Amino acid sequence: MPIKDTFAYSARWDSVGLDCSYCMHFEGPSQWPDKQQVSKCRLHDVSLAIELREGGYKNWEWFCKQYKNNDKADKGAHPTALKELEKIRPLLQENILCRLYGDDGFLKEYPFDNLQTNAL
Repeated sequence: MPIKDTFAYSARWDSVGLDCSYCMHFEGPSQWPDKQQVSKCRLHDVSLAIELREGGYKNWEWFCKQYKNNDKADKGAHPTALKELEKIRPLLQENILCRLYGDDGFLKEYPFDNLQTNAL
């Protein structure tokens, strides 16, 4: 069932400020851009290469139901986005990667089964 994108887009540069790269389970490159596409989710053991543009920088904002904020200073999600996530978390399905900025006002959903376990 499609989930309405109700996020405020009130973080830096009109973004939501919620992304896998702010999650405790994210494993990324030692430095950006991620040209080798090593970004992955340690919890689900899936590649997050789908989140990268051709040049290795992140494209859009992504998260899943199991998102756990990285509470290190300046490493976590925007506080407003975290509150908004908690409101919709019960609606999110397991093993689905969600992307913000849908053209139709809904979150875009990608099943983990469609993501590779190794970097692309």
